[in-house]
Amino acid sequence: MEDQRKNHNLRQYIKDLEFNNLILTAQQEVSLDAILVVNENWQMVSFNQRFVEMWDIPHHILENRDDKASLATVLDKLRNPEQFLARVEALMANPTEQSHDELALIDGRIFDRYSAPIFDKKNDLRGRVWFFRDVTELHRAKQLLHQQNSELEERVAKRTDDLERLNQELRERDRELQLQQKELEAKNLGLTTLLHSVEKEKNRLEQQTISNFSGALLPILEMLADTSLSRQQRHILDTIETVLANLTSSMNHNLRLMQHPLTATEMKVANAIRAGKTSKEIAVLLRSSERTVEGHRQSIRRKLGMDKKQNLMVTLMALE
Repeated sequence: MEDQRKNHNLRQYIKDLEFNNLILTAQQEVSLDAILVVNENWQMVSFNQRFVEMWDIPHHILENRDDKASLATVLDKLRNPEQFLARVEALMANPTEQSHDELALIDGRIFDRYSAPIFDKKNDLRGRVWFFRDVTELHRAKQLLHQQNSELEERVAKRTDDLERLNQELRERDRELQLQQKELEAKNLGLTTLLHSVEKEKNRLEQQTISNFSGALLPILEMLADTSLSRQQRHILDTIETVLANLTSSMNHNLRLMQHPLTATEMKVANAIRAGKTSKEIAVLLRSSERTVEGHRQSIRRKLGMDKKQNLMVTLMALE
């Protein structure tokens, strides 16, 4: 009975081991990594199909579990076999050390390699496991991204240079416009000063012309008015006086713009008053009575809105 119980337990233990081994094998085969396990004597113990495919290990080497032969096969595929072998020898000399690096193959592929020691429950060293992963596409993606970043940086740098150049041109253009504006302001100031001088000269010449007309022509017209003239000649003289008054006095323009403009006769009286004529002299010029002239003077004062204290001649002169 005891032997049967022991045999049963042994068979159950073997089943458990087989099941655990099945699980480990399944885990190895579904892994994206190539896995190689060696014992403490560096003999091949276990590997998955991914390891065989990545390294293209011949079938006879795998059957013999010949680690040295498999290592020789791997070295033929590497760009730097000496560096690879030196790292393996370093791990042999330091069996508890972990390792992580990348391997460049002659065909252009790049493998990520990770290795770690295997310890049992008693913490005794029992071997080493190797993981290999093909990271070629990842490296290509990184290179492409680096290239794209470099191109982008070049474009950004070029665009920055273009913007800086454009800003410099705009600043220079702004300085030119400011200089032009200052020049225009100076020219405008000069023109304003010139126009002011011209206006002053115009007023001076106008006053001088009025004075000349008043001093030279009016006495002559008065002399003509005192002579015996025909009706036609008298009409011509009146016309000359009216035209002369309109041409020589800016006052007449201001008088016409009033709310209650002066009549033609009142305009004559106003021009005569401005020239310094008395009511009697104006009556002679107009061939009317002094009373009539006084009536015109009162009408002019009323239309100008003057009070009794204001001087009519001074007010008329101020309208120039």
